[in-house]
Amino acid sequence: MATAVIGAAIWATTGNSGEQLENTAAAATTTAVDEDTLPIIDLPDPAATTTAASPEVDDECRADRGDQNSGAGVIAAWNHAYYAQRNAAAARALATPNSTIVPADQLQPFIDAVPAGTNYCVAITPISESTYTVDLTELRPDGPVRIPQTITTKKIDGRWFIDVVS
Repeated sequence: MATAVIGAAIWATTGNSGEQLENTAAAATTTAVDEDTLPIIDLPDPAATTTAASPEVDDECRADRGDQNSGAGVIAAWNHAYYAQRNAAAARALATPNSTIVPADQLQPFIDAVPAGTNYCVAITPISESTYTVDLTELRPDGPVRIPQTITTKKIDGRWFIDVVS
């Protein structure tokens, strides 16, 4: 379960206040399930967020809503669901069915344990097309917590998902 918490990979909010965080936390919802029983996520419009980082520069600290168009994009999306939306179902929907990330009902207590007002910053550096070193920093009210990780992603039917977090 610690891997699931660490896998949260953090939402970068350099200079964001809690009010700005609430404004950028548009809800992602699962709208359908494809033929492989993988959920299809309806992500909010990127124009609705105020803290979008450039997706072309994945190794910079970021806190955007992410997407499923790349491995780095799905890592950012997962962190957005975890830290900005605080929604385990939305986060878990971004992982493969056999991912090391625990089911949503087991993940939600970890999200709920993150102190209110916590922001995050995630720097994603590619090792290969599907594997990344991730430097996650939780910006907690009582001080920052740095969590280094390696995340493997998987492309299924044209969309990227989190597969293994270590």
